Amino acid sequence: MNTKSLLFALAITGMSISAFAQKSAVNSAKSDYESYSTLRGASPQLAVPKLKSAKESIDKAVLHEKTKADPTAWAYRALIYADLAVADSTSASEQLSAEALTSLNKAKELDNGGTQKENLQRATALLSQGQLVKGKNFYDKQQFAEAYKEFNKGLQYNPGDTTLNYAAAISAMYAKDNAAAIERFKALLPTNYSSLENVYSNLSVLYMQQGDTTNAIKIAGEGAAKFPKSSDLATREIELSLMSGKQKEVITKINEQAAKEPNNKLYPFYLGIAYNAANDNAKAEEAYKKAIALDPNYSDAYINLGGLIMNNGIEIYNKANKLPSNKQAEYASTMKKAQAEFDRALPFLEKSVELNPKSELALKNLKTYYTIKNNKAKIDEIDAKIKAL
Repeated sequence: MNTKSLLFALAITGMSISAFAQKSAVNSAKSDYESYSTLRGASPQLAVPKLKSAKESIDKAVLHEKTKADPTAWAYRALIYADLAVADSTSASEQLSAEALTSLNKAKELDNGGTQKENLQRATALLSQGQLVKGKNFYDKQQFAEAYKEFNKGLQYNPGDTTLNYAAAISAMYAKDNAAAIERFKALLPTNYSSLENVYSNLSVLYMQQGDTTNAIKIAGEGAAKFPKSSDLATREIELSLMSGKQKEVITKINEQAAKEPNNKLYPFYLGIAYNAANDNAKAEEAYKKAIALDPNYSDAYINLGGLIMNNGIEIYNKANKLPSNKQAEYASTMKKAQAEFDRALPFLEKSVELNPKSELALKNLKTYYTIKNNKAKIDEIDAKIKAL
C-alpha cells in the first residue's frame, strides 16, 4: 500500500470540505436573509431570528480564508447589517451602519464582474432610507441641526440621492447653517430634482443673507430662465436687482414679466422704481398710475407717486430760487409751476396716509407738502401722528 499517496488524498479531501463549509455559510446567510426579507412584513416575530442567524453565518464567512474575498459574502453582510441598523433604535445603530458601509465598500471592490450589483443597490437604498428616517425624526421635532447631520450622513451611502440632499439643505437652512445649506442646494442644481424651482429660490435667498448680492441675482436669474413660468423666481430676480441698485439693468426684464402677468400690480410698481432711478419721471409716473389702476388701494404706489411728483416740484422750486434777482418774471413763472406740482401731488399724498395711517414715510411726505405751504397747524397734527408711532 502506498501510504504517502493515501495521506495526500486525505489532505486534499479535507481542504475541499473546509471550503465547502464556508460556501455553505454564505449560502445559509443568503437563505436566512431572504427569508427575513419575506417574513418581516407579515410575521416580524418569525423574521427577527432569521436576521440574527444570517448575521452569525455571514460574520464567520467573511473572516474565513476561503470566503473572505467573496463579493457575495460582503454584499450580503452589507444587506444584513443595513437591516440591523435600520431596525435598531439605540446608539448601537451607528456602529451597525458603519459595519454595513465597510461591507458595502468591500463588496464593490471585489465585485469585478458586477454579479452583486442588485444587492449593492439594495444595501445602499436600505442605508440611505435608514438615515432618511432618522433625519425626519429630528426634523419633525424641529431639531434641525441634528436632522441635517443624519440626512448628510445618508449621502455617504448614496451621494446622488436628491431627496437626502434636499432634506439636508432645508434642515441646514432652518438651523441657520447657511454655508452648509448653500453647499447642499448647489449640489442639486445639475440634477432634475422635482423641486428644483424651490432650490433656486432658496439658494438665492441664502446668498442674499450672506451678503452675496451678485450670486443671489445670478441664481435667481438662472432659475427664472430655467423655469420661465415661475413668477416667484422672476419677481425675486427683479426685487434683488432693485434692492442692489441695478434698477436700469432690470427694466427690460420687468417689462417682459409684466407682459406675462398684465394683472399683477407689482410689475408696474417695480417699473416705476426703475424708471425713477433712470431719471425718466414721466414713465415712472405712468407706471405708478398703472399699478394704482390695477389696485386702487395700493398704498405703496400712492406713496411713491406722491413722492415722485413732490420731488419734481422741489426740483423746480430750487431752480426758481437760483434765478438772479433781475429775472422776477421767470422766477414767478417757475415758482408757479413748482406750486402746481405740489398741489398735483397732494391727492396722492393724502390717499397714501388714508390707506396706511401708520406709514412714517407717507406721513413725512405729507408733512413736507404742508411745510412748503407753511401750514403750521397741519405740520403739528402730522408730527403728533408720527410721534404716536
